[in-house]
Amino acid sequence: MFCHNSEKWLYKLNEDYRWQSPFLQDSDWAFQDHTGKTRLKLMRDGTIVVIQGYAWDGCTPKFCLLDILIGTPDGVIDVESVHPKTWHASLVHDALCQFLPAGLPMSRAQVDECFLKLMQERQFTLRYIYYAAVRLFGWLTKPLTIKIRNIHGGKKVELSGQ
Repeated sequence: MFCHNSEKWLYKLNEDYRWQSPFLQDSDWAFQDHTGKTRLKLMRDGTIVVIQGYAWDGCTPKFCLLDILIGTPDGVIDVESVHPKTWHASLVHDALCQFLPAGLPMSRAQVDECFLKLMQERQFTLRYIYYAAVRLFGWLTKPLTIKIRNIHGGKKVELSGQ
């Protein structure tokens, strides 16, 4: 009943994505996946950089049934970005959540706040409902995220001084 011969991730970045968050850092940080590839950078000035090639599934939960994708909609296509309205929000949120267990210097509440702010920037009408769902149920998806993303090997690397 589930899908076979389908892509694991719905979206993939073609170039680095930079967003100015309100959360300053004590240093510049890079976060690497279990293969040693850098996937995320947090800069002192609060800039969050998700690295080209990062792949994610948009807003969750989603699952495939009989070759139909069922789950949380990502919204209509935004006129300016030409992506679904939650595209940037789900990208940054997924990348930050992926590295929470690897010593991300942000709290889950701050990560969720980034999600809300990015949806506000795109004027996504249901942003408060999506944000409330993430705040209330996000902890339920943590074990699944660790398994799917193979986070156990992720690590934090200080970039300052390079």
